[in-house]
Amino acid sequence: MLFLCLIVIYLYLDEFTLAFTPKIVWGHSAVFADSRIYITGGIIPISQDSFKGEHSKEFYYLNIGKPFGVEAGDKLPWVDLSPVSQILPTHAWSAFSNCGDSLILYIGESNGSVEYGDVYTYNLQQWNNLMTINSPPSYYHSRSQTVCDKTGKMYRFGGNFQPIGNPVINNKMNILDIHTRVWRSSGAPVGMYDHTGTLLPNGYIVYIGGRFNELLVNMSKLLLYNINDNTWTPKETFGDTPTSRAYHSAVLNVYKRQGIDDTAADDLVILDTSQANFTWSIANVSTKSPLSRTYHTATLVGHYMIVIFGKNNEFISPTTQNEVFILDTSDKSNYKWIRKDDY
Repeated sequence: MLFLCLIVIYLYLDEFTLAFTPKIVWGHSAVFADSRIYITGGIIPISQDSFKGEHSKEFYYLNIGKPFGVEAGDKLPWVDLSPVSQILPTHAWSAFSNCGDSLILYIGESNGSVEYGDVYTYNLQQWNNLMTINSPPSYYHSRSQTVCDKTGKMYRFGGNFQPIGNPVINNKMNILDIHTRVWRSSGAPVGMYDHTGTLLPNGYIVYIGGRFNELLVNMSKLLLYNINDNTWTPKETFGDTPTSRAYHSAVLNVYKRQGIDDTAADDLVILDTSQANFTWSIANVSTKSPLSRTYHTATLVGHYMIVIFGKNNEFISPTTQNEVFILDTSDKSNYKWIRKDDY
């Protein structure tokens, strides 16, 4: 089993460090490629209960290509790549995608000197600034998610311009062809932010939750975008509609709850998209769940959903050793958290 064996030694000739522990962070970005979960950016808080902090440009990965322990205190195989990330600005709320032969990073917001909307590519252990032929979108996409299709097109929908106060919401779908380096934009039915976007096998991107204006989106009414013909479709759902929320995460048909309403019982819910009628259900979890997360990332690796960092309501743990949680989804009738030691 991938996660149930103890790793004996970490020795990789192409890695910069053997004993690296990331800083406490939230609002970061993560992407899966080559048996690694790459992470960059985010907010380094000034205290455990503060939303204020410094923007980060750390760049590192969790090597899940090798077995490692999942018990409390077990070291995780983090690898620091920050020496190659000096070209990056400090940033948070950025969109990070795997576009085949490159990782694509679209800067969200920064507390450094940077033009919002800068795009960077990472391959062959090197970052490069991707200079686009035409101008990037007018609004930077703070708090939005991005997906790439097999042809190398990056799809970015929504986001806001002001992370605090009265946000200016982007109501467009912005598409970047990473091969031609050309942006194009088209209108969307509504502007949103703090949502998730997940590309389904049939070519639809399903957008879940988030906010429009200052209101939470109704979870029974989703938006679908068809990358094949560039059309939008509203989608009504059925079943046990979960509590409205934002700052959440989604992986394929597994949806991780956020702390917008900390009294909600639906920590982990499932959206079945395999039938014409999309149906919500509450996941059956036989183990005690970790504390609810906000501003975290979730990545599906095989049957395992790996939840990394984030905030528990207003709280961040003083260490990062217990800020990675792993859910075994191999038995759809009985999900199990196999790393959950944050309490």
